Amino acid sequence: MTMGPGNSDPLALARERAERAGLPLMQDADWPEVIRLPQGLSLRFLRNAMILPLGADATGAERVALADPEDAAAQEALSAAVGRRLAPRVASIPALLARIDALADGQTTEPVPMPEDVAEADDDRALDAPVIALLDRLMAQAVADRATDLHFEPGPGGMAVRQRVDGLLRPLMMLPGATGRAVVARLKILAGLNIAERRLPQDGHIRAQIAGAVHDLRCATLPMVDGEGAALRILAGRQRLPRIAGLGLEPGAEARLRRALAQSHGLILVTGPTGSGKTTTLAAATAELNDPKVKIISIEDPVEYHIPGINQVQVNPAIGLTFSTGLRAFMRADPDVLLVGEVRDAETASITVQAALTGHLVLTTLHTNSAAGAVVRLAEMGVEPYLLAATLHLSVGQRLVRQLCPHCRQPVEEPLPLPEAPLRRAGLVPGQAVAAFRAAGCDHCGQTGYYGRRAIFEVMALGPALRRLLIQGAGTADLHAAAVAEGMAPLIDDGLVQILAGVTSAEEVLRVVQDG
Repeated sequence: MTMGPGNSDPLALARERAERAGLPLMQDADWPEVIRLPQGLSLRFLRNAMILPLGADATGAERVALADPEDAAAQEALSAAVGRRLAPRVASIPALLARIDALADGQTTEPVPMPEDVAEADDDRALDAPVIALLDRLMAQAVADRATDLHFEPGPGGMAVRQRVDGLLRPLMMLPGATGRAVVARLKILAGLNIAERRLPQDGHIRAQIAGAVHDLRCATLPMVDGEGAALRILAGRQRLPRIAGLGLEPGAEARLRRALAQSHGLILVTGPTGSGKTTTLAAATAELNDPKVKIISIEDPVEYHIPGINQVQVNPAIGLTFSTGLRAFMRADPDVLLVGEVRDAETASITVQAALTGHLVLTTLHTNSAAGAVVRLAEMGVEPYLLAATLHLSVGQRLVRQLCPHCRQPVEEPLPLPEAPLRRAGLVPGQAVAAFRAAGCDHCGQTGYYGRRAIFEVMALGPALRRLLIQGAGTADLHAAAVAEGMAPLIDDGLVQILAGVTSAEEVLRVVQDG
């Protein structure tokens, strides 16, 4: 499944802009092997304007790749800088960023002088039109590039801006120190934070209209050595809800999940590290249960998916509304289903299990590395093993793997660099050449070789044998082995299925499944 806000195709957007402006579209063959910038031309200007000179053509005009043909000011400034007329072509934003970042890697930049006491001036600049326009453009670009996070990181040379796309950070631009501080001040205003407080971390929420759609964003500020930084998480908000059928579960795993959701009470766990898609899986499960005859209450931090018909509560520790206090209140509200965003402590774990024991179906998440590890983690939090054995129906482990770009993936036939066990379970001979695909890189994917992400799963249903092991205090390895013996496909096995289907690469699966 593709995770993140929207599914805009940068190449399709570039093609549309080119057709609208009557300009040619940059093809892979149009990019020169070596790009040499004219003396004195600023990389910061090129990043901000999304424009790149490529050298003179046969007519003496400067060949230029640009993202926005309507930005006349940038073209006029570049024409003045290079001293000749321009011959523009439209390129996708990822393609431009890849070339500009490659140029930046080969250059050193002088630190931007920063005044010592400019906090008040930066707060005033936060209301300036150029700062507002810059932040709006950065957020619009993040949404267009399918980014999940936007980072503002102060340093001695200015404010670095990076975005997380398909799980990995990509440099976006470097802002002068004063501009970067003004942007962070603007974010604090939008998030309703204390703009004068720069010594302590703060968290807030922003609802903004970006590219014609309303988006919810979580803003977190952090005081650092070189100034105040910020991180924006672009939440799913009111986008179309995911469905279980669209998660990408194998048929047997999907059937086990649906059977657990059909129970009237008990506990269902979804586990994995931060950013592994747990919230999306919970949202799909909740949407499956959503029915006018069923009362569903959730407590989350933050509320990422807004689901009509469900009573959703946002955690607010500042006023004492935590997971545990919210859960206690929920028990008096006559719910049928409880969704707990995360079990973070022993108190929340205890109340969660008690709710499952007293006739409620409870769905929650844990930060562990495997489905079996989640069971052991709850026991370590103080939940009695016999209570877990009595309440736990299902534990789902998951990761997100990047999908190979369909435009540039390359077929290969070679041995897969995976452990022997999953290969043998799939009927393959270790060391034998297998037909698969590997990442290459093109303008569509920003030269990464990957575009979008999907989840891989392991779904552990607790049968009688696993319950007996749990009561006996078995560890993660023993529970995992017993679950595999009972038919659970481990994460790496599901990853292997996606490798053989050409969805992802062996290198990507190994990157995310470190305990395979």
